[in-house]
Amino acid sequence: MKLIYKKILNWLLMLPVFLETVKSFFAEWIAIFKKYPLYKNIKWSKEQQKEFDVFWKCHYGKKISNRWHRLYEACNGVHRIDYFPEILYSTKLQKKVNAYSYCRVFSNKSINDLLFNNKIKGVTTPNYFVFNDNGIYYDENRKIVSLDNAVELLKNVGEVVIKPTVDSSSGNGVKILNIQNGINIRDNQDIKSILLNYKMNFIVQEKIRTCNQLETLYPNAVNTVRVISYICDNKICVAPISLRIGGGGGEIDNIHAGGMVISVDDSGNLGKLAYRLGWGDNFETFTKHPDTNVVFENYNLSFVHRMIDAAKKLHTKTSNVGIISWDFTVDDQDNIVVIEANYLGQSIWFPQMISGKSFFGDNTAEILRTLKN
Repeated sequence: MKLIYKKILNWLLMLPVFLETVKSFFAEWIAIFKKYPLYKNIKWSKEQQKEFDVFWKCHYGKKISNRWHRLYEACNGVHRIDYFPEILYSTKLQKKVNAYSYCRVFSNKSINDLLFNNKIKGVTTPNYFVFNDNGIYYDENRKIVSLDNAVELLKNVGEVVIKPTVDSSSGNGVKILNIQNGINIRDNQDIKSILLNYKMNFIVQEKIRTCNQLETLYPNAVNTVRVISYICDNKICVAPISLRIGGGGGEIDNIHAGGMVISVDDSGNLGKLAYRLGWGDNFETFTKHPDTNVVFENYNLSFVHRMIDAAKKLHTKTSNVGIISWDFTVDDQDNIVVIEANYLGQSIWFPQMISGKSFFGDNTAEILRTLKN
């Protein structure tokens, strides 16, 4: 009876992971079929298909669909058999390397300062004024306060960012406020109403003023560098790096919110083309920023090597997590700022689409063997 009880309990604990996997499976297949018009003209020769099948049968143990590979190739023009398809990551690899229960906790943005702030010299997190966890308000010292106290603390903070701390993605719920005398002067809404509208699980933090290198590209948004760290063969490695840039007057750089994304090499040089990808259903490209006219090719971000180092060192601050997508920026004091760390629902398609590189590079075979075993 005790053994049966334990099995039932373990099954119930794994149920959220199972449901998430099923949801991802159907969502990925629906999405790839919808995008067929984008890659239908990518035709492989018999030799290319055979090479592809041999590679995946050898390292993964079975053949897979080439639809994701053809989609990436349609975007960047680079044929590769070792691209890592999104469906394999979202339904297989993520649940193997990222423990769901741990990731749910680490994903709460209200604890980012505890995990990452000043753990490495020159690496910080945004200062916050108030946050709400499960309906309870806390001040900057993590002292519990009332709603009225929170309103008073925010009465004259000026420009701030308010955003959800759990179950958020793609810039949803992120809003820039300018609070004067208890009123957001951008829309004339009082701060108490704004807090009540968010209900629970959100944070109000400083709006970062970015360094000149990022502000020159586009000044209206906090442009962020996506560095993805992962553990392979007992080492922390980094996937192809990308820079997300706002545009069109928007204040969010997220690619699902109209922003652009461009590849960045390990030396900090931008690629030739920035892509406006949407949800992977648009391949619009730019050689220069349409608002600032800054040419992208060989534009250098001198701090990228510091971000790579930060990602590798900070990865060890979270246990039972094999892959993390970091959103970094650099403030006007030259500090690396951790805007977010993403553990669940990460996307590995766009770094491959814009760079023409395999997500795991030379480690692809090893990752596949680990997944196979």
